[in-house]
Amino acid sequence: MSDELTVEVLLCGEYEKLLEECQQSLDDWNERSEEIRQTHRKGEAAGRELLRLQARFAKSYTVLQRHIERCEECQLAVRVNQTVAQMSMESLSAEAN
Repeated sequence: MSDELTVEVLLCGEYEKLLEECQQSLDDWNERSEEIRQTHRKGEAAGRELLRLQARFAKSYTVLQRHIERCEECQLAVRVNQTVAQMSMESLSAEAN
């Protein structure tokens, strides 16, 4: 039986808000794309709408990424998660040998 290494790292509130906005914009884009496909809607208006939703997602994702790069709390969380992942991989590798 192996010991499982788990760590729960809390990210800052701003990250959580930005992540929620990013996910919502992706969901909106996906849902509307599916609706347009199902109704076989074509034309310039449909294309513009999808481009607008895609741009909204791209912008929210970029804002989220920039936040992670600039926020000390988020950078610490990323480093902790990377360390935990590395330790888990090393543990799995050692168990396999």
